[in-house]
Amino acid sequence: MRLWPRAFGGGARRRGRRRDADDALREAVLALLDRDLDGTEKLLAGEAQRDSGGVGVFLALGRLYRLRGEIGRAVRIHQNLLLRKDLASDDRVRALADLAEDFRRGGFLRRAIAAYEEVLAHAPRHAGALRALVRLQSDVREFDAALAVAARLDRLEPESRATVAVLLEQAEVAHAEGRTTDARKALRRALRRDVRHARAWSLLGELEAELGRPKAALDAWRRVPELERRLGAQVYPRLAATFAAVGRARDHEAYLRELLLAQPDDGPSRIALARALAARGDTEGALAELRVLLERDPDDLDAHHAQGLLLLAAGKDAEALRAFAELLQRVERLGLLGRESSL
Repeated sequence: MRLWPRAFGGGARRRGRRRDADDALREAVLALLDRDLDGTEKLLAGEAQRDSGGVGVFLALGRLYRLRGEIGRAVRIHQNLLLRKDLASDDRVRALADLAEDFRRGGFLRRAIAAYEEVLAHAPRHAGALRALVRLQSDVREFDAALAVAARLDRLEPESRATVAVLLEQAEVAHAEGRTTDARKALRRALRRDVRHARAWSLLGELEAELGRPKAALDAWRRVPELERRLGAQVYPRLAATFAAVGRARDHEAYLRELLLAQPDDGPSRIALARALAARGDTEGALAELRVLLERDPDDLDAHHAQGLLLLAAGKDAEALRAFAELLQRVERLGLLGRESSL
């Protein structure tokens, strides 16, 4: 009969410890939400001392140290956890993943890669580790390894398009290093996987132009605004120059008008059309296009800026001065002075 009170008493003590731990963690969360990092540490450290066999509190404490930039302390917490013989497999994976992130935040990229590879040895479908490893291997320019991991991630999360992202970065690096052929090869591989990737087409246009293939460059650049209008402003000057170089300046205008027919409120396309008209001397036509934008949105700063430059180029200094004065007034009224703006 004496076993019952002992059993019930033990259960009560365990329930009491759980309540104490829950209370401590709850208070730590509240302190963290109040951005009281010192208070959070005090609560977590106190609970870790009271119940050194817990795992969650040590993981939380390690993440807190990492949040505060105390990478060495975070690493020690996670390494000590991994030395424990009683660590459950799920907790081991969590501690390994946190250790890998410690290394990454501390700039120890090789050690981070090794740690994430160990995570995947225990949990091959760990999406967070796959994503981090793809990023790290790309950062250290190990693109073949990054592509192998990206293929695993794409199978797990098809929407991630990790392989395309790695190929695009590989192309950008090759381009920056002057390896145009290698860059073009990587881009072609990326576009075979995702023919609607606007950034890939934009870079391919640059490569084709560097290789002396203006028609191929035009074909690539024309696709960019059709796929992603916000990137149009980046390619319109290149399109204008290339159309002019091959003697097809009017085709550039026709192309822009087609885009505007499909989407009349496309500001960058209309500004590009205004510049194309001004380039062949049709100042009034160019100003008319800009007025369309300003009537729709009087606070369109890009349109005001383009209007001022156009008037200045046309020798209409007084009108240009008024246009720039209005632009500055709108910038000031919108509270953009002293901040980065679209200008």
